[in-house]
Amino acid sequence: MADQPAVINGEAISDASLNEAYALIARTLGDNRIKATCAFVTAFAAGEEALRANGDTLRLLATHAPHWFSGILSAIDSGRPEGWFGPSFYRTLREDGHEMAWHGATHLSLADQTPHAAIQLELELAARLFQAMGATPRTIVFPRNVPGHLDTLRHAGFDTYRARLPAGLGTKVKGLLGEWKVWDGGMQPTPSLQDGWHVSPAGLFLNWPSGVRAFVPVDVTVRRWKSLLRTAVRQGGYVHMWFHPHNLITAPAMQVTFAEVMKEVGALIRSGDMVSLTMAEANDYYPAPVQGGTR
Repeated sequence: MADQPAVINGEAISDASLNEAYALIARTLGDNRIKATCAFVTAFAAGEEALRANGDTLRLLATHAPHWFSGILSAIDSGRPEGWFGPSFYRTLREDGHEMAWHGATHLSLADQTPHAAIQLELELAARLFQAMGATPRTIVFPRNVPGHLDTLRHAGFDTYRARLPAGLGTKVKGLLGEWKVWDGGMQPTPSLQDGWHVSPAGLFLNWPSGVRAFVPVDVTVRRWKSLLRTAVRQGGYVHMWFHPHNLITAPAMQVTFAEVMKEVGALIRSGDMVSLTMAEANDYYPAPVQGGTR
């Protein structure tokens, strides 16, 4: 949400609200013995001091996208970084055994339209911050969910990413209508190999009850996800859920949805009907079909 002035200038995303959201996530996953892939923006995870130490690289990046970086630069220069950093959240989830994936160094788009020079600066900044954090991620969840510069990123040591959802208004409408499928028996594809990459399916977004999506009742969302999970159990399928922590802040009803669905997942894990896998673990668990290249 770094490009949304109403959010940046508001008070919803704060150190306190982030702490509450991440505590809920960590507690809910832990209580239900669920492993997750947690995708962190490196600058957010490393913290203010580490980012200040690499301020020259950050400001070089800002020349490629001045509007995008105006918020973080203003926060740093003014000495008011409220809501911009969360190294403690990163450490907690890593210590809990979750996979820590890369979500970009600054959340700048890594799509092919972004200049190669900016991508190189992103990787340079990330490498310095990774060293300070003791991190070596190999999985990418692309900012804006738009893959790009795959050859460059593969050369940098990454080998797994989440696929992009189909774009367009039709997809958004279909997705919204799908939220009402309380008896959803759809099956998701499993991870595949594409041109040397392990590619995780795009997965399904946990409904964010904001705007028009607020008209979807929590109970409907919970019933839909229970149906998806039970279908996967019956047919030996795969279910991949994703969302952003700030969604839990800006639409608090989603906290209830998340907790209820994870409770169902936990019950299925305890009964032996389901296994919980990170994106990296799923690469080894499923025999990956080859698409668009050699294995």
